[in-house]
Amino acid sequence: HKMNATATHDTKRGEDVRARINVLSEIPDEWEQQVRSWREVNSSKKVNFVNRMVPDTNDEYFLYQTILGSFPFEGIENTDYVDRLKDYAIKAVREAKVYTAWLRHDNDYETGFMTFIDSVLEPSEQNQFLNKFTPFWKKVADYGIFNSLSQTLLKITAPGVPDIYQGTEFWDLSHVDPDNRRPVDFDRRIEVLRQIKQQAQTDILQLVEDLIATREDARIKLFLTARVLEARKKYLQVFELGDYQPLEVVGTFKDNVVAFARSFEDTTVIVIAPRFLTGVVKPEEMPIGKQVWEDTHLELSEQMPSVWKDAITDQVVESNGTLEIGEALTYFPAALLIGEK
Repeated sequence: HKMNATATHDTKRGEDVRARINVLSEIPDEWEQQVRSWREVNSSKKVNFVNRMVPDTNDEYFLYQTILGSFPFEGIENTDYVDRLKDYAIKAVREAKVYTAWLRHDNDYETGFMTFIDSVLEPSEQNQFLNKFTPFWKKVADYGIFNSLSQTLLKITAPGVPDIYQGTEFWDLSHVDPDNRRPVDFDRRIEVLRQIKQQAQTDILQLVEDLIATREDARIKLFLTARVLEARKKYLQVFELGDYQPLEVVGTFKDNVVAFARSFEDTTVIVIAPRFLTGVVKPEEMPIGKQVWEDTHLELSEQMPSVWKDAITDQVVESNGTLEIGEALTYFPAALLIGEK
């Protein structure tokens, strides 16, 4: 079996940084406008060294993309975020070997870039960049959360062996090695997992509602990871030996869903993972329910079961040759349906 990995000790940008940045491919015009606006307000913060403005346009673009992808939900005040970002920026420009390199340091360029980063991220109400950046970041970050959840579901259920790198049970907004090798607070993760499992036994739908409402705190990712791994363990033969069948998605949002089935003997699982959600819901609107997904549905073969249980929410869904996406995603923005003949 191949290994399905989304993060390692050597990853360039954490898995959830990439999931967030991927949103930009859906809104390129808006992204371009934002970058132009940020360059304008930050032009006076550039450093002039020997008639050379630092950073150059390419490195400045790299910086904006990185900040957008890695900016933490809790903000950056009283954190080590800026120092970590500067370490990443130094490594990136040295490895680019345009102005500086590991064996040929250009101290002027590096110092100028670090000064620019400090100025751009200075916590102040007068910081025009942060004032312009924050609304756009919040929008992209929220869509990025749903990308991350779909990515997590696909990694664990697709053919192969899922690999979950230490620390990525919560949002992985790391930059690059050695940033992704920082100590992991496993005690915190163990405690959150214990609470989640306890709440799931009493009222799982209320738990899901709470997790969606507080999705920025990352508990929702740990919840999804745990539930899907539990299903994988319970139906191990399906995931180790089962076949793989892409499912046809039909309807208004047919291009916004990835769906496939895995089958072994009398058991079939269906994986439903939304994507490209900027074209489905407005910012901060939940991609769940029939009112969102309208007529979008899966076409199923007659040999498949007609009653399914979602391993994520315990919801029961029925099908009759077709399966409504909005019904499968009534409570949670991804689904792992289990059916047995």
